[in-house]
Amino acid sequence: MRYLKGSISLRDRDRDLLHFVADARYITQTQLFQLARSKAVEFDRPVFNWRVRRLVNSGLLRKQIVPYLGADALYSITRAGILALERMGIMYLGGYVEREKDPTEVQIPHVLEMNRIRLALERSHSLVNWIPEVMVRVLNLSPTLGYAKAYDAVATVRTSGGHAEFAIEYERTLKSAQKYEKILEAIDGERRLRTILYLAPSFEILFSLRSCFERARHDILFALVNEFERDVLATEVDSAKAYRPITLEQALSRKARQE
Repeated sequence: MRYLKGSISLRDRDRDLLHFVADARYITQTQLFQLARSKAVEFDRPVFNWRVRRLVNSGLLRKQIVPYLGADALYSITRAGILALERMGIMYLGGYVEREKDPTEVQIPHVLEMNRIRLALERSHSLVNWIPEVMVRVLNLSPTLGYAKAYDAVATVRTSGGHAEFAIEYERTLKSAQKYEKILEAIDGERRLRTILYLAPSFEILFSLRSCFERARHDILFALVNEFERDVLATEVDSAKAYRPITLEQALSRKARQE
């Protein structure tokens, strides 16, 4: 079959790559290949490079060069890419807003860290489901499916106590005390989740977070992000309610047994 000039024949692997980029919002070429490999979408780097290149050339992905990323290109999905996903059965229900601004104007470091957090869970083979922020925002439009806030991600993992679902928040910098009061109020109204994991790059941020959430009704856990990326479910976490450290898996398994 011949195709019109400028058109592209999309395969399942192309759809998966577009979906990964849409979920992440921004993702480096290295991260995208690692995710494609972990999900058994593509193992051959030259073939992967060719697939991504044709998606860029067809206008479905946007490639940007960001100085602080060195030789690692940054990708985001275009509106045409979202429409292509919809034609292949993946609907974003209006939750996607095209971001064409220079990446220095948005929270690129935060987004790329969330990609690393997901990749750590993927490598551990414990991840059952990953709901990125963009889809959490879509679900929050529903009065029955919504979460209490737009978490950075919601993950479901396998533990010794069964499947456990928890929210992940990556706090790269601290917010004002007033903002944390509003966040605490929202989290106290959470009905879908019983555990929220806060990850941060330093002990100082974790200590401040812990003091902000001491009055929380739900189980809020805290850990360093680099330790989580290394140890995943074996990461030692602190709770806002107790000072005795336990592993993330122990905390999640305990909650699973209580349900």
